[in-house]
Amino acid sequence: MQENRKFCGLSITRSIQDRVFLGLMGLVFMLPTGYVLYHQHTSAWPRDMSIGVRLLVIFIDEVVLTVFLLAFCSFIWGIAAPQWIERFFEKTIGKFILMLALISLLLLGVMIYVFSVGM
Repeated sequence: MQENRKFCGLSITRSIQDRVFLGLMGLVFMLPTGYVLYHQHTSAWPRDMSIGVRLLVIFIDEVVLTVFLLAFCSFIWGIAAPQWIERFFEKTIGKFILMLALISLLLLGVMIYVFSVGM
């Protein structure tokens, strides 16, 4: 009996159902994140933006780009299922998890600051 190989640590196989699901979910996430990226990169930044706000915008842009790349790869994998995209998925998922960890640390730092100054 052949054991099903896990895809990026997930229990997703190369079956038609899993590929259609991943392709549709990729399309659903790719459209709004692509619009946000297009809107972000076609508009000019205001000159009175502080360095902290600029860094936050760059960080958010990086998170949206990571989600877009993950969705784009899901869509491509749902259509063709190439082997090279599976390796790219692993890198993108690792980057996405890193971004979630950084956002959590940022929110934790803000909460500590607010509660320490507020008392």
